[in-house]
Amino acid sequence: MTISEPAIAEAVARYQREYDRYLKLCSRVADICRYEVVEANAIRAHVTFRAKGHKSLEMKLRKFAQTGKKSMPTVDSVFDQVRDLAAVRVATYVQTDERKVTDAIVKRFAGSNGNAVVIDRKDKHATDPQNFYRATHLEVYLPSQDLVGTYSNVVGVPCEIQVCSMMAHVWNEIEHDIGYKPTGELSPLEREILVSLGHQTRSGDGMISQLLAATDARNAEQTAAFSDVYDFVARARRWFPSVDFATNAGPLFEELQLLRLNTPDGIRKQIGELSSVAERSLTELRTLSTSLQQRGETRYVLEENSADRLLVLLLPKVAQHIVSNHPTGRGVGGPTRISWLAARYLDPGAATAGAQSPQVG
Repeated sequence: MTISEPAIAEAVARYQREYDRYLKLCSRVADICRYEVVEANAIRAHVTFRAKGHKSLEMKLRKFAQTGKKSMPTVDSVFDQVRDLAAVRVATYVQTDERKVTDAIVKRFAGSNGNAVVIDRKDKHATDPQNFYRATHLEVYLPSQDLVGTYSNVVGVPCEIQVCSMMAHVWNEIEHDIGYKPTGELSPLEREILVSLGHQTRSGDGMISQLLAATDARNAEQTAAFSDVYDFVARARRWFPSVDFATNAGPLFEELQLLRLNTPDGIRKQIGELSSVAERSLTELRTLSTSLQQRGETRYVLEENSADRLLVLLLPKVAQHIVSNHPTGRGVGGPTRISWLAARYLDPGAATAGAQSPQVG
């Protein structure tokens, strides 16, 4: 059977009682996506979240009842099958960043029953020339280390994350609102306009990529202080041409601001000859990684294809100052990755308070 009217009423009432729990969950998931996925990796994107409104749930259940699309004989089966009560969307400026965001989400969150997060990539245009829906869907759960304090009551509660480009989001939302929600079939004119809009959004993805690449090329020639993390990545990545320098660049940029290393020239004075930075950084990173592994220090791992290549070249000069800038060794939500790495780069107990920041000439 589908779902009865009494079951709909009971399910909606239960959801209203538990609404705050779902809102709290998707807010926390959105914060992690915003700070640890998007900003940490210098990805241009917007992160939004919502807990489904109880009226929206009621309408969805009534539609299931009318169409017989799903069998929901009990209230528990409603909560087992409606998986988007808590939802987060990450809309990237650049379509090619979708995979990078998805990979970071899979790494950060847990899947059902502690398994890996399942990735569901959808591109309906591949099989239907009139359908331009494209997005990646992931059902995630907070991992055990996050299920403490106020989050202890969201154990086993899923949150859906949708990752798509901003242009894809435009088409997805418009098609959903005029094609899914209203009753009746779309007219030939509506379908024709949707197809035209779909082609324009796909073209728009390419134009945005070209625009941001041109912006990065212009910024790369500047010598003044970095204006933001994207400017920092555009200029510093030239020193590491084969490296995805944006990865882990967000926290490094923030740390460099504290150290007053906010110009290319200031950084160059700390890391030495630019012609050899790629080779030297790889050697230093592997050496430090081996040392950490041998000492059983595994909370964080250095990544070769990331801004960690610059970090390891800076540590000999600035590790002491980084530790001094984080005297408790902790940031919001736990130890900061960079201060943790700096502390372990130094000999235990060697850090002293009150060290001066490196001079930027």
